[in-house]
Amino acid sequence: MSDSRFQPVHRPSAALASRRRRFAAGEILMRQGDPGHSAWLVESGEVDVILERPGDKPVRLSRLSRGALVGEMALIDQGPRSATVRAATAVIATELGHTTFRRMIDAAPPLGSYILTTLIAAIRRLYGMPPCERWEGSGEIRSQQSYSRVLNRRPFREGHCFFKEGELASHVYLIQTGRVAIVQGGNRIADLGAGRLFGELAILMNVPRAATAIAQEQTTCEIILRSDVEQALAAMPPILRTLTRFYAAQVARSRPGHAAGKPPAAPMPMGKEAPMVGEAYPPEMDDFL
Repeated sequence: MSDSRFQPVHRPSAALASRRRRFAAGEILMRQGDPGHSAWLVESGEVDVILERPGDKPVRLSRLSRGALVGEMALIDQGPRSATVRAATAVIATELGHTTFRRMIDAAPPLGSYILTTLIAAIRRLYGMPPCERWEGSGEIRSQQSYSRVLNRRPFREGHCFFKEGELASHVYLIQTGRVAIVQGGNRIADLGAGRLFGELAILMNVPRAATAIAQEQTTCEIILRSDVEQALAAMPPILRTLTRFYAAQVARSRPGHAAGKPPAAPMPMGKEAPMVGEAYPPEMDDFL
């Protein structure tokens, strides 16, 4: 893939060249459930992303080609591999280690990191895998690095309804303490604790709320404005911003009504529109090669 509208984010280097590897057709790049120590950037050839289900046949989720990045989710949220990736043809891929992603995540605003890990958790739930809860019980939870700004934190009683399915969105919530249930179509689809963000998808995609959020106990949240989300996205490293819009589009496609052909309003501006499932990530990844 190539698109001159994308600006280079990294230049080729001898170090990256030394981490290139060839995979024969049928060879496994990574296996679902294994710990993640690196991601792979496809330089040539095609790979299949396969969801393995106990007691059932594996499902091919997508076939990706040059410019596709695979295995990065486990590096971002430190969870297990969410799928198996197998070479469909002869493949040349460049390995990107944990340190590479850690540097980019550390360079992102805290809110950007929370958005990424929350979207990954939603994708893991879609695949029937438990999300990684590494943020819970960690240090102070805040969306801003600067302590000069007073954050809007409020306590909410048990049973409080933050928003209802179908409502328009103006805020995102970051849980400080307590737990929040996410209910969709009458079904409880997630139970979120400290360090989890909720309400972000409606802001990112500019669509009505896809679910209802209810406090399960006394809960304290930081209330985050749409403008703060826009600023966090603008300050993220380009590749993480690309991943954010890719993940948001993937989760949005799982919303009731999407399959029925009800298009959302224009999403929050984040650059080029996210690719559909089965397509590679946008070609700013090419500048790793």
